Amino acid sequence: MKPVRNHLKLLTAAACFLFAAATGFSGEEKTAAFPFYKDIILPEHQGDIFTFTVDAGIYRETETIPNDMRIFGPDGENCPFILSEQKQIVQDNTVESSYPATVTGFETLPDGSVRITVSMNSTIADSSDPRVVGLKIQTAAKDFDKKVKVYDKTGETLIAEGAFLDYSSRVNLRNDSVRFPAPVKEFSFVIVMDNYTEIKDSPLFRVVEGDTNIVEQEKFRESPKIDGISLFVLRKQSVRNTVHTQWPVEILSKTKRGNTTVVNFSNGFAPLDSITVDSSDVFFSRPYRLYDASGKLLASGTVRKLDSASFRTSVSDRVITIPEHRSRTWTLELDNGEYGELKDITLQTGGRVCQVWFLALKSATADGSGQAGYRVYYGASGQPMPPSDFTDVLWHREEPIVSDATLSAQKDNPHWDPSGTPFAYAQNWGLVYKIIMAAAAFAVFVILLFSVKKIDKVKD
Repeated sequence: MKPVRNHLKLLTAAACFLFAAATGFSGEEKTAAFPFYKDIILPEHQGDIFTFTVDAGIYRETETIPNDMRIFGPDGENCPFILSEQKQIVQDNTVESSYPATVTGFETLPDGSVRITVSMNSTIADSSDPRVVGLKIQTAAKDFDKKVKVYDKTGETLIAEGAFLDYSSRVNLRNDSVRFPAPVKEFSFVIVMDNYTEIKDSPLFRVVEGDTNIVEQEKFRESPKIDGISLFVLRKQSVRNTVHTQWPVEILSKTKRGNTTVVNFSNGFAPLDSITVDSSDVFFSRPYRLYDASGKLLASGTVRKLDSASFRTSVSDRVITIPEHRSRTWTLELDNGEYGELKDITLQTGGRVCQVWFLALKSATADGSGQAGYRVYYGASGQPMPPSDFTDVLWHREEPIVSDATLSAQKDNPHWDPSGTPFAYAQNWGLVYKIIMAAAAFAVFVILLFSVKKIDKVKD
């Protein structure tokens, strides 16, 4: 009888094992497709919806977000989450706008300079505390160089001075704006432009008859036509600002191809929407082309810089903007033309800050050290998001109450199996798997039942 009892024990153990297996995949198997994870450190006073920022480490290891990410709770439960379009903050901000001014006076002075009186013809609410920070002189003229001084409406107090110039026939350089060293609460100004009317040599010649015929070059008077003047005005405004960050940049190579400098660089596969180009050169003007890793042309134009005591080009002149894009590597081509290469080229890349909002399915007490057991797994590829109503429910709340969480350093997933079944397929396979395992367990019980009946017959 002893061998029979041993067989009964083995069959019972096998049945129990199969029933346990039929409950589905373990937490370890769910995460096997993801090579990396980070602990989600919850705040001490927590709600049920948490948010954390997608950092450079997660971007570096993922092809598509949020598909290649999963969040699991303390008991291995899959937590629903969404990727917010962008992190935003509402704050009182100062906004600069351009407003046309009316020319109320134009006077030519004996020394050839001109005195222009202007006044802003747009009404701005005083509640926005408007202040003028500069002006722009609009003209289609080319090849001129004037010195400009801006006074208050009395013409006695000097506010700012700068250069009004264009060297387009010799170099791609132009400045038509004067920035004030400090904002002023005034909307009428006197502009004095020196040497406004110049006497220049004409390409035409004439013969002056007399005792001896003399050939003289004709003279002509020239002054740039002013098409209009506008004022730069700062106003306070409550706006919802998108939070941007600077992603680390690694210049992979810098080579010269003919008269073109080719810079290959990487920003860790983070989403990019702006690149700022700089150099130790005091001034430069370079046509550019920007390509992604596939060779697709994303942007072209000209970046410029000029630092001098007279005027300073805006930082925006050195910024390349593109629709948000991700690429493993980037290629920037700078055309040098007849000039030498730029010295000490530096690049800065910027992009929006994205956040993940997730629902903690089970309450857990956190002490600030990540004891709650929530983790974000990432790095798998081709993982479609499982369906969830969380997105629709969340976005129908006007202002979701969320708690800010932080992430630990990146950790290797010890259960990662690069040859294993991807999580998405494991989910689809789960029902079939349970049916097969349940059938196997039922078969074991049938065998066990017949074995018991045979034992009863032997006993009889």
